[in-house]
Amino acid sequence: MFKLSSAFVISALAFSAARAQDIMGLSWNSTSPYGQSTGVFNLVESTYGYQMVFADGTSTLSATYDSASQTVTQVCPEAGLIAAMIPIEGSSPSTFTIEWVDSTAILPAGSSTTSLVPGDGAFVTTMGSPNGVFAQNGVFKQVSVDGTYVVAWADETFEDNKDVTAWIDIADGSAITC
Repeated sequence: MFKLSSAFVISALAFSAARAQDIMGLSWNSTSPYGQSTGVFNLVESTYGYQMVFADGTSTLSATYDSASQTVTQVCPEAGLIAAMIPIEGSSPSTFTIEWVDSTAILPAGSSTTSLVPGDGAFVTTMGSPNGVFAQNGVFKQVSVDGTYVVAWADETFEDNKDVTAWIDIADGSAITC
């Protein structure tokens, strides 16, 4: 029979608890001159994996952030996919969809799997130019891609986007189940 030492069991429990605290539940909020909105994300299939769309309901989207690899990895509902910023060809200003892709996916030139980072309660990006508002580069927003409104990031100011922006909010996601 296999016997575990109490030190091993305590270490394993401590690791599990620390790991659970690293799981981020993802939701959204937006602000505009007309008011504020909140919600969750649904996933829709895309060329490279899954794009996020704004939705209502209960969040099932959770992820972790690995500071060593600088990647955001989905825990639920599609475990193991990583977040990617994929450029929309011909967009001006530069606009990127936020997608969940396999780590081996071949993405178009200009894509990044290391540009989304957790900030103070929400994701920020290392791309673009700082605009001086909320210490945020560019704005998250929804854009139409093949007739579907998906979550994207654009290298523009809040003023350029008519003072409207969306946020990818981060909360404790340890209770989220797939």
